[in-house]
Amino acid sequence: MRILIVSATASEIRFNTRSDLDVGSPIKVEEFLNHDIDVLVTGIGAVPTAFSLTRFAQDYALVVNIGIAGSYKPNFQIGAVVCVKDDAFGDYGIDDRGTFRSLSEVRTSSSGLISKDEILTNPWFNLDFSMLKLPLVKGLTLSTASGSQEIIDKINKRWNADIETMECASVFYVCNRLGIRFICFRAISNRVEPRDKSKWEIGKAITNLDTEVRNFIKMLP
Repeated sequence: MRILIVSATASEIRFNTRSDLDVGSPIKVEEFLNHDIDVLVTGIGAVPTAFSLTRFAQDYALVVNIGIAGSYKPNFQIGAVVCVKDDAFGDYGIDDRGTFRSLSEVRTSSSGLISKDEILTNPWFNLDFSMLKLPLVKGLTLSTASGSQEIIDKINKRWNADIETMECASVFYVCNRLGIRFICFRAISNRVEPRDKSKWEIGKAITNLDTEVRNFIKMLP
């Protein structure tokens, strides 16, 4: 099977055995259990991710999005690996005199790809990936990473998400639009709290992420 592993940065991909990973172009890095593995570094954020995936995803049977994430919930330990089952563009809407309103609240038409509650889902999950034993989470994708308590409280009140990233919803949207199987894994590197990078454990998160991604690929036919 041709598999594309997608990440925002090269440092989040341990499958990489090369030092020449350019942003925006897939590179073959290894064959693993008879699967052809390419990696694609998109750059940070939903827009670069959407652009790169739209260019290349149709050449693959499966897209595996990986990376680190912040956790809104204390029950996820730092370093834990989770699988994102649902996601949403958390700041995709309008500011109505200090109140955030999603597009579904201000327009009547819909593409059908995003539900009325703004949640994106993975239609292949129950069919193809039911063997996973990882925690299933609700993700939230933001264009600005949360780092102040006031903003975090507003986000929690509206979305009640489990984790925060800057790319996952983009993967959901593009792959659903193109009809390509996909799955998103994230490792918890930090709490979503007032920003303090001294508390982050990125190395631990990425090591655990690599282990679980390899375990997942071993389960594929």
